[in-house]
Amino acid sequence: MAETTTTTHIATAARPAVRALNLYIRDEIAPIDRKSVFMGEMKSRGQVEFNKGGNQLEFRPTLKRRTINPISGDPTAGAFKRTTVKKIAQLPWRGYDLREYRTRFEELVTQGEAGYFGPMAKILKGLSKDFLEDFRTKFYIDGGATGSKDMHGLESWFGNTGSCITDSVFADPDDSYAGIDTDLGVTGSWTAESGNGWPTGTGDVEYHSWSPFIVDYNNTGLEGSTTNWTNQWEYALNQAVTFMEILQTVTPDICLMSGSLLTKAKNSLRGDQRFTTTADSNLTRLGYKTLEFNGIEIASEYGIPTAVAYLLTWEKLHLWCMQSQIIEVEEDKDIRTGEKLTKLSSYCQLWTDSPAYHGKLEAISTAGT
Repeated sequence: MAETTTTTHIATAARPAVRALNLYIRDEIAPIDRKSVFMGEMKSRGQVEFNKGGNQLEFRPTLKRRTINPISGDPTAGAFKRTTVKKIAQLPWRGYDLREYRTRFEELVTQGEAGYFGPMAKILKGLSKDFLEDFRTKFYIDGGATGSKDMHGLESWFGNTGSCITDSVFADPDDSYAGIDTDLGVTGSWTAESGNGWPTGTGDVEYHSWSPFIVDYNNTGLEGSTTNWTNQWEYALNQAVTFMEILQTVTPDICLMSGSLLTKAKNSLRGDQRFTTTADSNLTRLGYKTLEFNGIEIASEYGIPTAVAYLLTWEKLHLWCMQSQIIEVEEDKDIRTGEKLTKLSSYCQLWTDSPAYHGKLEAISTAGT
């Protein structure tokens, strides 16, 4: 009887599909909700959308309102108008990636660590953590600056002339966002109250429909005991909120302050105890502890520029992604060297319905002492 022989073949770990890697990386990036105030709010409110296409991001904001005509008695002959109330706004898509490789030797050294996913999990965990730590700071930068390839963060529409409007505590906007000028009065007219400048008074919606509210917290018009943040931040906040409500019919959801400004604000109210701890909000449900002042949630996080505070209306902000998730992973192998190549990437853009739905508190004038 012939002897039976058994041949033992070299066993290799099955390589997971790219889909499996992407599911893994999606689970890894989920904690960004707790690490990033901005991203946590956007995701919890459904303001992050996926699988967006096109050569660029395009939307059509309404920048003008039609006006009614007074009539009396029977209708009379009158002119019919064809009014253009919307403009095309366009932003380029932005992309980020992070790349790493493993040598063939490293692969062999770690071959006993639970197959492929052992060493791969370590790499993806490290890459995703580093990617997100940098990615979350992009929400605050100026992507429209000359030569910038970054996402159009908040600073992309808050540029100003460096001085305030005559007889006003508000800075004069001077920027271009999504191809549209943020300056006041590009079209339309405005009549301010006697002795005061914009935003007091009345006029055409189009006069300010693409202009953000920027308050100079060092301005003497705020009437604080000393013209600096510590003594005037409440006045500045109230100015911004009041006129955002009057002119744009929105109340900002949150005031995001830089760490130094939040510390000074806390100290300024220590005796009065007018800060309250937020009892329930999207952020508190995500594990954050936030404060509240006059109904406005107040928080801070890493990445906010020094000495500024933002007043944001979340439903007017959107993060659109071209991929099916915020970050995707790709893999390949360099046949010449045997190196395993891993890349994390994100193709996305942040955009707002209009800069006029948001505010900023910053030092335009020199602080008093």
